Amino acid sequence: MIVNSERTIALTCPACQGIQKHTFSLFSVSQKPVQLMCGCGFSQGHLRRLNKHFELDVLSMEGERARILLPRSQFFGMSLIHLLSPMSGCSLGYLGEPAQVDEAVSSEPSGLFLEAEAFVNPEVMKRVLENLEALAGQDKIRCECEHASIGIDVYSDLVELVCSYCGSVVKIGASTRQHQEKLERVAEIVMEPCTSRYLGEWLKPLT
Repeated sequence: MIVNSERTIALTCPACQGIQKHTFSLFSVSQKPVQLMCGCGFSQGHLRRLNKHFELDVLSMEGERARILLPRSQFFGMSLIHLLSPMSGCSLGYLGEPAQVDEAVSSEPSGLFLEAEAFVNPEVMKRVLENLEALAGQDKIRCECEHASIGIDVYSDLVELVCSYCGSVVKIGASTRQHQEKLERVAEIVMEPCTSRYLGEWLKPLT
């Protein structure tokens, strides 16, 4: 049997809501996690070998962590796998041979794609998303409604953090260096239930 040693993962990014493709060799995946970075600067998760399985640990469009264990036989043998969240059943993307993944992605609605050129300042947007990701990794983004599931909406010049439970929104400018520097001074984002405020009015700076 001839095994195509290349595989592609196409994942929908919860930050920019576009589809990012990651192509790699089957034999390059080890116990050391392979980081899956979106072109917008957001880390979508990682892929690694785990005993007789391959572990895909990523974030869904809703910002929920999804951990999928794929048997070695599926990872090597199936030409296309539709990746679904074990929690919600929602689509995460595709894994398989590059040509098969390309065909599956091309059938997705074109509105999901958002290129870097769509941003007023792509470099600032990248830094803003990186800072938000770092805060989220430290559990420093939350909503006081206590039932929070924080999502993120990305526009050409700003980012909105949205609590999917109570609807609270924090708007963060992402088009100038001042926006970037202001966020870099923020130690924590605590959203108030059912409010909408701009970063300059509310967030706690590092002092």
